[in-house]
Amino acid sequence: MAPAPPRPARRVPALPSSHQPPRPVPSGHGKMAQPPVLLKDMKLMDVKLGQLGSWLAMRDFTPGGILGAIRRGHSRYYNKYINVRKGGLGGLSMVLAGYIILSYMWSYSHIKHERRRKYH
Repeated sequence: MAPAPPRPARRVPALPSSHQPPRPVPSGHGKMAQPPVLLKDMKLMDVKLGQLGSWLAMRDFTPGGILGAIRRGHSRYYNKYINVRKGGLGGLSMVLAGYIILSYMWSYSHIKHERRRKYH
């Protein structure tokens, strides 16, 4: 027995553009699925709490690695807040706030010792 020939597809007349139902939005909003990223290459914000220990173990804590991380952080900060066309006080106020917090941390032991003394 020979297989039956395929039937031609039935054409449905198109509705006018004002009467067409809305199209469903595909999941992912049209973006293709991203390939999985190695844990070593993940950013800290993308690491889950259970993976934090192994992520930290993969970091480079040599002096060269720490210096490279500081350089990357400085260049990201400089390009985002300082080296802009229309800058504001945001970048400089963050530096000032960091300095205040750091100086408070350095002098905390002295401040703690002073608050336990009597007023005489």
